[in-house]
Amino acid sequence: MPCALWTAWVLGIVISLSKEGAPHQASSLSCDPAGVCDGRSRSLSSIPSGLTAAVKSLDLSNNRIAYVGSSDLRKCVNLRALRLGANSIHTVEEDSFSSLGSLEHLDLSYNHLSNLSSSWFKSLSTLKFLNLLGNPYKTLGETPLFSHLPNLRILKIGNNDTFAEIQAKDFQGLTFLQELEIGASHLQRYAPKSLRSIQNISHLILHMRRPALLPKIFVDLLSSLEYLELRNTDFSTFNFSDVSINEPSTVMKKFTFRKAEITDASFTEIVKLLNYVSGALEVEFDDCTLNGRGDFSTSALDTIKSLGNVETLTVRRLHIPQFFLFYDLRSIYSLTGAVKRITIENSKVFLVPCSLSQHLKSLEYLDLSENLMSEEYLKNSACEHAWPFLHTLILRQNHLKSLEKTGEVLVTLKNLTNLDISKNNFDSMPETCQWPEKMKYLNLSSTRIHSLTHCLPQTLEVLDISNNNLNSFSLSLPQLKELYISRNKLKTLPDASFLPMLSVLRISRNTINTFSKEQLDSFQKLKTLEAGGNNFICSCDFLSFTQGQQALAQVLSDWPENYLCDSPSHVRGQRVQDTRLSLTECHRVAVVSVVCCALFLLLLLTGALCHHFHGLWYMKMMWAWLQAKRKPRKAPRRDVCYDAFVSYSEQDSYWVENLMVQELEHFQPPFKLCLHKRDFIPGKWIIDNIIDSIEKSQKTIFVLSENFVKSEWCKYELDFSHFRLFDENDDTAILILLEPIEKKAIPQRFCKLRKIMNTRTYLEWPADETQREGFWLNLRAAIKS
Repeated sequence: MPCALWTAWVLGIVISLSKEGAPHQASSLSCDPAGVCDGRSRSLSSIPSGLTAAVKSLDLSNNRIAYVGSSDLRKCVNLRALRLGANSIHTVEEDSFSSLGSLEHLDLSYNHLSNLSSSWFKSLSTLKFLNLLGNPYKTLGETPLFSHLPNLRILKIGNNDTFAEIQAKDFQGLTFLQELEIGASHLQRYAPKSLRSIQNISHLILHMRRPALLPKIFVDLLSSLEYLELRNTDFSTFNFSDVSINEPSTVMKKFTFRKAEITDASFTEIVKLLNYVSGALEVEFDDCTLNGRGDFSTSALDTIKSLGNVETLTVRRLHIPQFFLFYDLRSIYSLTGAVKRITIENSKVFLVPCSLSQHLKSLEYLDLSENLMSEEYLKNSACEHAWPFLHTLILRQNHLKSLEKTGEVLVTLKNLTNLDISKNNFDSMPETCQWPEKMKYLNLSSTRIHSLTHCLPQTLEVLDISNNNLNSFSLSLPQLKELYISRNKLKTLPDASFLPMLSVLRISRNTINTFSKEQLDSFQKLKTLEAGGNNFICSCDFLSFTQGQQALAQVLSDWPENYLCDSPSHVRGQRVQDTRLSLTECHRVAVVSVVCCALFLLLLLTGALCHHFHGLWYMKMMWAWLQAKRKPRKAPRRDVCYDAFVSYSEQDSYWVENLMVQELEHFQPPFKLCLHKRDFIPGKWIIDNIIDSIEKSQKTIFVLSENFVKSEWCKYELDFSHFRLFDENDDTAILILLEPIEKKAIPQRFCKLRKIMNTRTYLEWPADETQREGFWLNLRAAIKS
């Protein structure tokens, strides 16, 4: 029983591990909805299981896959691209690709396939790309490998170690190839006419270390090849004299020698090879080494009148170890008469001899970029009668320092129209310069200039001054059609009046904040504007212009991706096209006007309400009340100076001064009254006088009349007593009704006074003289109480 349990436990572990393995394989691929699956560099040892018809592209390169079985890809019936390069595949079963009828791209490069089988490709009639490079096979098999691939356009075969033989039947079935790459560094045998079976080859890349078999291959390609590229070839022992060619090639257009090693002697043999091309030819030497001193065989070159039909010669990164022993190239002068385009880049050229320049009678285009040319040696190169038909000269990234001297040296080039002197260190620009009279294109980009002067020729149609230190552009160029001024420090667009013919303006990556419709409209012929990458202030006017002009997108070539807001800060980084500002930001004047109007109306309304509800009175009383609050609630006894303070209207002064004063102050014992005319302190604020007089009086007598109600100062006195006296529950106020008054005549705000008149007895001045003695008696009694 324990043994059975142990066995069951082991089986469970094995099953769980096997289940974990499947998800690992599935998770090793990342697929998008379009069916493109990526499994590169996942350390896979086999093709993942579970692949279905949904997979359209499968990349399993750079893994450790060793075996491709017949069932691994069976369900991938819609697969169009299969990349299995850089694995360890040594075996592919015969029908592994039989279900891939839609396959167009197959990469089996850099594996361990030592034998190739034609049965792999029988079902791949739609295949366009096949890469078999880097596998250790010696031949392409015993039967034609590509006879079932009628649509193949790009083929890469061979390796740099073991591939030794090209057989006659290897390319049978192929009629047209856009590109054929053959790794044949150690090729030992080539069957004649092997490549002739291909009727047309656009581009042949041939890795051939020893060119012993090159003449035979070249003969077979004369009628079918357009572009021959030789890589890593050592021409030290190359000899082309043993080959007999009846008719020169009429289809070949280009030769490229890449990373080739050439000697003085083999250079002559290469020239012989080029003479077998009858059409216009382009020759390129890229990253080559010339192991010689320029001591070319004069006798051999005398038999060659020219470089065949070479019209374009390109030399990049030419290395000459013994350059210090180099000759003056006089032996090849006669070969250069028909060359129209020459490019010599990054080859440490500091001088083109005057005599060579004079022999380049057909030269139209000369590119000497990334060399060591200076004004002194350029003067020798551009001597009298040099390059008579030259229209384009490129001197980019040399050692030129003076714009004035450069222009003066080139005046001899009467037909020069295009000049590129970018990436030189000119720093400044003189006021005047001399230039060839036909100059139309000038490139001064990356030359560190910080201002423009009339040194520039007025005949220019295209000017490139990008990547400098320019702050402004105020130069008149009446014929200029294209201006490239990106990566400077300009703050505004140039003035259109200086550039009436301008149709293309590229001014990106400056410090421009904005531009307007009026500015663009001023360029009447402008068709293309590139102004992205600037620090745009997204104002309402700018946004309204850019977002409201649908036709603007046809002019702005980089719209809308490169147009981003720099300010305001809350929209920084947003695309100008997508930015929206608030109403207050865009209509600030209108908003301020509305707010001001609203405030004005509010003030008017407040004033009206205050007038209607006596708001001013309440404010005055509040101030008087605050003033009173600063004083003691009731004056100490020793501070009481008067028996009564009399509040009356100036219109009632006769009654007060001639009757009341006489009756009270001349009585025995006399009463001391406080009258404003007599007892107020001069210079003291009248409100303070009223408050102090009331507080220093035992009683306050109000002489009420129609005049009293209308008197402003009586109101103040009554107002204060309303706050100060009536709030204290005592009898300090004495009311004398001098004449009958309707209660409605008393203002509504004196609510307590109205209440007191309704509830408290007041003295009435009698019209009958016989009753006046009783009036005065009652008044004296009220004051004494």
